[in-house]
Amino acid sequence: MDRIEDRLRTESWPRLDRSADFHAFLQEIVTAKTQIGSIQVYDADGNLQNTSLQFPPPVANASDREYMQAFRSGYRGTFIGEIVTGRVTGQIAFNVARPLVNDRGELIGALLLSVYPDYFVAFYQRAAMGFDYSAGLVRSDGKFLVRDAESKISVDQPRASETFMAAIAKAPEGRFPSVSAVDGIRRIVAYKKLDHYPVYVLFAFGTDAVLAEWRRTMVQYLIFAIPAVIGLMLLSGLALVQIRREQEVTRRLRTEMQRREATEAKLIRAQRMEALGQMTGGIAHDFNNLLTIVMGNLDLLRRAKEDRRERLIDNALQAVEQGRKITTHLLAFGRRQSLHPEVVNLNGLIAGMDDMLAQSLRENISLDLDLAPDLWRVEIDPSQLQVALINLAANARDAMPEGGSFRIKTENVVLQGPDAADVVAITVSDTGAGIDPEVLPRVFEPFFTTKDVGKGSGLGLAQVYGFAEQSGGAVEVRSALGRGTCVLLTLPRSTAPLTVPETLPAPRGETGVIHARILLVEDNPQVAEVAAALLREHGHTVTVAPNARAALDVLQSGGAIDVVVSDMVMPGDMGGFELAQNLRQKRPDLPVILVTGYSEEASRAGLEGFTLLRKPYAPHLLAQTVQAELRARFSRTVTQPYPSKHRQAPQEMTGSTYP
Repeated sequence: MDRIEDRLRTESWPRLDRSADFHAFLQEIVTAKTQIGSIQVYDADGNLQNTSLQFPPPVANASDREYMQAFRSGYRGTFIGEIVTGRVTGQIAFNVARPLVNDRGELIGALLLSVYPDYFVAFYQRAAMGFDYSAGLVRSDGKFLVRDAESKISVDQPRASETFMAAIAKAPEGRFPSVSAVDGIRRIVAYKKLDHYPVYVLFAFGTDAVLAEWRRTMVQYLIFAIPAVIGLMLLSGLALVQIRREQEVTRRLRTEMQRREATEAKLIRAQRMEALGQMTGGIAHDFNNLLTIVMGNLDLLRRAKEDRRERLIDNALQAVEQGRKITTHLLAFGRRQSLHPEVVNLNGLIAGMDDMLAQSLRENISLDLDLAPDLWRVEIDPSQLQVALINLAANARDAMPEGGSFRIKTENVVLQGPDAADVVAITVSDTGAGIDPEVLPRVFEPFFTTKDVGKGSGLGLAQVYGFAEQSGGAVEVRSALGRGTCVLLTLPRSTAPLTVPETLPAPRGETGVIHARILLVEDNPQVAEVAAALLREHGHTVTVAPNARAALDVLQSGGAIDVVVSDMVMPGDMGGFELAQNLRQKRPDLPVILVTGYSEEASRAGLEGFTLLRKPYAPHLLAQTVQAELRARFSRTVTQPYPSKHRQAPQEMTGSTYP
């Protein structure tokens, strides 16, 4: 139709009835399109202007046809007419008409194609050969244009069912079950709207025919499937029996595992209680001995003559030092010992211990140092490593009563696998009696020992374990009865430069002691009394506060304070660390010394730049730390320090910043 319209734009309407070329053009199209019966061109009044059937065209008028009436009423789309008998051809057809308009949109004529329904009937017969079907073309108003091969095509075609009309009102394509009003056959109807045309094509299959084919197919399948199904049922039954058996076995295993887990949990609790009891007993035993020594010597001191007092005091102090060592070992095992890490060369450190190690051994035990060249640096507390090696030497000595060899070897090791790292390995081995495999897993437990009563505290290997763990390393013990013991200590490599020992020179021109007003914050009354007495002996004025809140009250009440010495761990909502932070904001000129024995608190305070004094401390260290803080403070605020012979307190300072 587009080709014809393009041709019409080049023709003059008054010459259409005399144009044989245009007539030949129409005939050419009809010959090429077998579904088209004829083509007519009408003017606006419905008069036939040209046709593909004959030339010149006969006299005919189509003004009463519904398509002409629709075009005159303003419809400008493609119009699909009903089945009619052609006035020119006399054959049954349906018309496809398109209005012809000028540039102003006014109707000047109509282009009409007569389409034979027989073409579509033959097409459906070929497409659905052998099926019980119903096919057709239906206008959007429900009037059939084509209604399958079994129905005779006539002008009075039936209308589509209400079910079909309801379906196309919902969607332009779809399917639904239906019973034909024409032949009463139950069918499944599929439909789709043609693009650009108010026409639907539909195709319906009889469900009986479809099901009959399905039944025939299923019978063939069942002939082979039924035996297979029976076999599968038998196999499934056997499998179900097996599954139930396995489920019962699994249930029994689960019950047994739960019973074992409960038993293991009870055993672990019992072992913990045993270890706790052993540890508690060991601590109580050792500290009872120490307290007996201290109490006895103090009582004797009270009644002793002048020449015996110094000896009694030394005995008491030695007992206290032994108690400090026990506490240090316990803290090391619990990884709460405060370390003083330095970047060191292990070879030099170990080589410098040969005299101490030799003293820890006996003359019949040889000391062999195998120190690897170019050993990597490590960051550790040197004193704790020395204690660990001496503890290992003491254990080796007791394991070799007849003599033997004690060897220390160092080497660089590159660990592979998920824990890949560069480490320095220290291997400490002896040729002693070895350790029983049954007790080997317990060697790191505090107060666990296989030695006779009074010959071992059970804290040596506990200290080694705590030192290794707290240093970021690991320790492992390998031993066999009669073949000696090997302790492997690994420490992470450090790339930092070696630590250079620092010294704090005295301020220029200052050789005496600075006397100051000190606020001592300590919740333990006995510790506070001892610390205050030590500070007063050095000429300081001491005010004691039992907690951080009380210390703030002293400062806020206007008390003149030069240095604050505070314990870090105290009861209440504010500890020593929080007190120091508070004073840093409100009194940045006021030095604060924090006292602690725990590594966590020490690290926390160290990161904030506070001065630390680690417990247990010797009396002279407390005095030296206070003097260092006072000198650092006064060197920034006054030209000359205060002479030591004067008890005058320093002047109040404002505007200074405490680093």
